[in-house]
Amino acid sequence: MTDETLGQRIRRARLERGLTLAQVAGDDFSRAFLNQVEMGRSQPSTRVLRVIATRLGEPLDYLVEGSLLEHELGVERGRLALARGRQLVALELIEPALADRSSLGVDARLCAAEALIGLGREAEARSLVEGDQRLLRARGDSFRLRRLEGLFSGTRFSLDPPGHERLAERALREGRRELALEHFRTARVLRDAAQPAGAPS
Repeated sequence: MTDETLGQRIRRARLERGLTLAQVAGDDFSRAFLNQVEMGRSQPSTRVLRVIATRLGEPLDYLVEGSLLEHELGVERGRLALARGRQLVALELIEPALADRSSLGVDARLCAAEALIGLGREAEARSLVEGDQRLLRARGDSFRLRRLEGLFSGTRFSLDPPGHERLAERALREGRRELALEHFRTARVLRDAAQPAGAPS
């Protein structure tokens, strides 16, 4: 089953349980949208995927392993390629995630914009992220917003582990658990990277 798409996995799990499109969609989204997802014509947000996974009784990881996980891997590989100065490789790796409307898609577009700027294609970079500033403001995602603004001012924005921990704690207070988890993970990775080999973490 490893060659199945996200939509095919959702459809198979739904049919195995004898559920209709309406039963899975409930009041959270339309049957038509779920049908588009199953046919591979629409990409659900993480929130919608959680609803689908819960209604199907399937782990979220199972549903996304062949789609969102692939996008996440592509974005992380793209970031590494960009850090090595390989802009064209970075653009190719992150291309499948560019249309995603979640934080992952924003990360992909920020990475792509940085690569395009590195290639002297600033107008394309601006066009790519033009809707993200409003989106990030609406979400209160100050970290990505500062990264975006830094792209065009020539200043790279990054946080140290305590900075990510502060953002994580703030996100928890605001009830934004997914964002909190993201910042906690980043803080841990940065702390681990700063530890000398063999030192206790």
